[in-house]
Amino acid sequence: MRIASLALLASCLAPSAAAQDMPAPGIWTNMEDHYFAEEEGREQADWVSYEIAENGRWREVDAFGEPLGDWRPDSIPGLSRRDEDGWQIGQSELRRARPFQCWISIRKFAGNPDGSEAWTFQRGLSVFDQGGRIFVSGDGEAPDVTLRMRNVTWARGSSNRPSLVLYMHRDDPERAESYSWTSPDAALIGINLRWVQASCAPVGDR
Repeated sequence: MRIASLALLASCLAPSAAAQDMPAPGIWTNMEDHYFAEEEGREQADWVSYEIAENGRWREVDAFGEPLGDWRPDSIPGLSRRDEDGWQIGQSELRRARPFQCWISIRKFAGNPDGSEAWTFQRGLSVFDQGGRIFVSGDGEAPDVTLRMRNVTWARGSSNRPSLVLYMHRDDPERAESYSWTSPDAALIGINLRWVQASCAPVGDR
C-alpha cells in the first residue's frame, strides 16, 4: 500500500510530458491582445487565463485567480510559440503575469462613536497584473469593491507608454470608478478615492 501511495505521489509531482515545451510557471493571460484587438482591426479572441505549475501541469483560472478545473498533464489546446520567448493561443498573444500583494481599506457607512470616520482594512490580498481582480466585501458595513490590475501596452500606433494601471470598481464590473497608473517597473502603486484606498506591490522575482 505504501509503495502504491509513493508511486501515485511521484506521478503527481513528476513533470508532465508537455512540460518541456510549456511557458514558464505562473499565470499567463491574453488580456492586452484581447482588449485592443478590435481597436487594431483584428478579430477579438476570448479572454483566457492559465496557471502553469513547476512540473508543467496547467489549469484555467479566472480573473480572481480561482481555478476553473483540475490540473492537467497534457498540452494546452491551441498553444504555440509566438517568437523566441513568446506564446500564443491561436493568434492571440499570451503574457506572463506578475504577482502582487495589496491592502484595501473602505470607509464604512457609519462612523465611530466619536464622530470620526470608520474604515475596514484587509491586507495580504493577491492579484496579478494581466487583468487580475480582487473582490472585497463590505459585509453590509461598507461598499463592496473590486480592484483590477493591468500592465497596459497600448494599441499599435499609440504614443502612450506602457503603464501599470490600478482600477477601482464599485457597482459596474467593467467601468471603473477611477484608476491610477505608474511605470510598469514601479515598486508600488496606490489609489485614494477618499472612500476607498488601496496599495499594491510586486511579489518576488520573475
